Amino acid sequence: MKIDKLNKQICFFNAENFSASLFELKFLQNNNLITGSSVGRGTTWFFHYQQKKYVLRHYYRGGLIGKINPDYFFYTGLKNTRAYQEFVLLDKMAQLGLPVPLPYAGKISRHGLFYQADLIIELIEGARDLVAILGVQPLQDTQWHEIGRVLRLFHDHNIYHSDMNSHNIMLDTQDKVWVIDFDKCAQRKDGAWKEQTLARLLRSFRKEKVKNSNLNWSEKDWLALIQGYQSKS
Repeated sequence: MKIDKLNKQICFFNAENFSASLFELKFLQNNNLITGSSVGRGTTWFFHYQQKKYVLRHYYRGGLIGKINPDYFFYTGLKNTRAYQEFVLLDKMAQLGLPVPLPYAGKISRHGLFYQADLIIELIEGARDLVAILGVQPLQDTQWHEIGRVLRLFHDHNIYHSDMNSHNIMLDTQDKVWVIDFDKCAQRKDGAWKEQTLARLLRSFRKEKVKNSNLNWSEKDWLALIQGYQSKS
């Protein structure tokens, strides 16, 4: 990883052709690099650059604090920032061969005792989250089995996901399973958190089913996922 410091801005990246301008929306717009966007807690931007596609995400706070202070975090050193930690974890997981988006670059902007953060990752081509897929079609037992098997891989490497839900698991056009959004996640010691993570995911599916009774999901799909998780293959 390379680190570039300029005034109150710190960038870290792996790529040789990195440009800090890629964090600037005006630069992306003026050079017709933007290919789309997604609105959630904030706006996530999709863009292309030198024959690759990327995702630009700004870090926001959630909950009541986020309504007062949407995107400023207390600065206690670069290695303690959310963007840096997510970048490092993504890089480590990629080296382990886990199906995660590759990190491209991160940026920390200092403001006195606080900082704002952004992260650029590679776009997973053709991937949709499970809720989007289940909204139009069911998955086969073999697909649920594979989802469970992949989740077990992460747990075998002691990767803790702080927000394991049905939106953070994706399938691409080849049915490859991907896991995304590793903000506030970490590699931990073995523990009860693995069962708690699965329980959180199950609650997510049930919640989505309540929101949309036509969602192509049922409890038997969960059983197929668990069978895959428990499988040694």
